[in-house]
Parts: sequence; C-alpha cells; structure tokens
Amino acid sequence: MAQAGRDQVRLGLAGIGFGALGRLLAEVPAVVEWHRTSFFPWLASLLQGASGQAGTTIGEVGAMLVILVALAALVTRRSRVMGGFAFALGWIVFCFYASWGFAYGYPSLSGRLASLPGGHDEGRDRARFVDLAERSARLASRASAGAVSFAGTDPEFLARVNAGTSAGFNGWPASIEASPVRNVGFGPAKVSRVSFALSRLQISGYYFPWTGEAQIDAEMPRTLWPRVSAHEKAHQRGFARENEATVIGVITCLSSPDPTVFYGGTLGLFVGFDRELARVDPEARRKIWAALAGRVTDDLRAEAAFWKVHEGVAGAVSEKVNDTYLKAQGVKSGVLSYGETTRLILQAIETPGLVLGRLLQGGEGAPTK
Repeated sequence: MAQAGRDQVRLGLAGIGFGALGRLLAEVPAVVEWHRTSFFPWLASLLQGASGQAGTTIGEVGAMLVILVALAALVTRRSRVMGGFAFALGWIVFCFYASWGFAYGYPSLSGRLASLPGGHDEGRDRARFVDLAERSARLASRASAGAVSFAGTDPEFLARVNAGTSAGFNGWPASIEASPVRNVGFGPAKVSRVSFALSRLQISGYYFPWTGEAQIDAEMPRTLWPRVSAHEKAHQRGFARENEATVIGVITCLSSPDPTVFYGGTLGLFVGFDRELARVDPEARRKIWAALAGRVTDDLRAEAAFWKVHEGVAGAVSEKVNDTYLKAQGVKSGVLSYGETTRLILQAIETPGLVLGRLLQGGEGAPTK
C-alpha cells in the first residue's frame, strides 16, 4: 500500500511537471517560432487529415468518453487513481500548449497589415470613422439585396457556408497567414453536438485544439453562421487571438464569391464599426441605423435578441472562465479582446491585396450568384 501511494505521488508530480513545462516553453521565443514555422503546419496537416474527413465532431465525442471514464475511475477507485488523474491532466495541458497554446505567442496580425497614417486629430479621426461606418452600412444594404439565401437543412446550409468560406480563405494573400499553412487541406466547420449548452453559455462557436475542429452553435441565427464559421476556421490556421480571428473571419467572408457568405461578412464589418460608433458618435450611429436596409436591421436585431433571450448565470460564469483563460494565455484584455477589432479593420482597409478598401470605396460590388 505504501509503495502504491508513492507511485501515485510520483505520477501526480510528473503530471504537474508536464503541465508546467508546456506553460514555460510557451514563453520561449525560439520555441514559439519553431512551433509556428515547422510544428504547427505539420500538426495541422495531420489533424485535418484525421478529423477533417469525419462527418461529425470527433473531439466532442472523445472528450465526453474521457470525462465519463475519469468520473467512473474517481467514483470506484478514489484515492488509488488520484496520481494517475493528475498525470493525465498535466499531459492534457502539455498537449494543449503543443497543439495550440504556443499560437498566442505568434507575431501579431497587426505587423503584417499596413500601418495607419501618423498623427492624431480627434475631429478628423471621428469624421473618418463615421464615413467608414456609413460606407459599411451601405455595403451591407447592397449585399442584402443580392442572391442571399439561408434555406436548406442545417447540413445543407453549413455545406454552402463551408464552400463559401473555403473560397474566401484563398481570396486573400498568404503573406498575412499566422503560420505557413496555405497548402494544408483544412476540414469544414461543424455543428456542435452541444449547441443547446453553447447558447446558454453565450458561445457562438469554439475551436477544439486536440483534434483541430472548428465548431459552431447551430441554434444561433443563420446570419451568424458564415462569420462565426470563418472565425473558428481562422483559429484552425493559427490565429489564436480573438480579435485577429474575428477580422480574418470578416476578410474571408468579404473575399467569398458566395452572396450569403459575403452578406454575413458585411454584417460582421458593420458590427465592428457599430460598437465603436456607439461610443464616439451616438447621433451619427442613429442616423446610420435609420438608413440601413430593412433586412439588415431585422437580421442584426434578431441576432441581438437571440443572445438576449439566453442571458443568465451560465453565460456570466462562461464569460468569467473565458476571461481568466485568455488572460492566462497572455491576452491582457481578456474577453474584451473580442471587441478589439477596430484598429485591425482600419489597417486591413489600407492593406494592398485585401478587398476591404475596394469594397468600401465602392469599387467592387457584392457577388450576384
């Protein structure tokens, strides 16, 4: 019995060591750069080759089985498996960093986009921002009049979204990729098996790093599906920071030839401006909303109403947990990073090779078929 107890202690300490090693390595720049340039592309190819071909979310199934086995072991064997349990947790943490956690240390997307003009004039900057918000509103209104369709079963509609976002990912330069993964065949976004829980947790989608799967909440309005799918698929490509995944998702949707995916991108672009506009110029925001096409206002209000209905304790706890997780990965602003997209959008507008500037200048229209 004494020997068994010592073995459990050694296992537990080994688990703690594995977890700590993963966290420490994430702070070593040379390791992070090797991960970005060599290990992550190899791992992405491996995971996508396995999970990308599956028609369902294998990560969620695997996670449920692991949880059930762990609970059964704890109930039946209790202290005799505590060391093994700690070892398994430590190994899971290490694998998290090896598969995904290092990506939080990758160079920022901002450094690969055009710099913003120097100098700061509050009045000029506000006028520029209001102008861009108005242009994004007109773009969304034009896109809403196109061949937009949210019809079909969930699998049918998601298949169209995946085809549209895949084309969109190929529509922007490889030079802004977080990692050299342009030649990897990425799997589709999938409907989560626990969508009912995601809605109540105020989670529109998530990336499962151990299998490389992008998953979305099937209960949310379909107008959200394109930009949430593109956001989670941006995570697949190594964009770990939430604001970067959001902007890449919008760029991807706006680069898509599919009118529905494109329309979803215009909604995301407008929402990115609208959040900031509510702070800097509420009166201009009121006028812009009054000029929006009816379909756009209806869709945006339906999205807001969906999340409002699902507010509650579960959502508040989920937000707190996510905030703690993001800060632990070095994202100082935590969940606020989801909304920190404005500067990246402004940089993307100025970046040659990206479609945002041309669209907002009216040089290109929405896809027609």
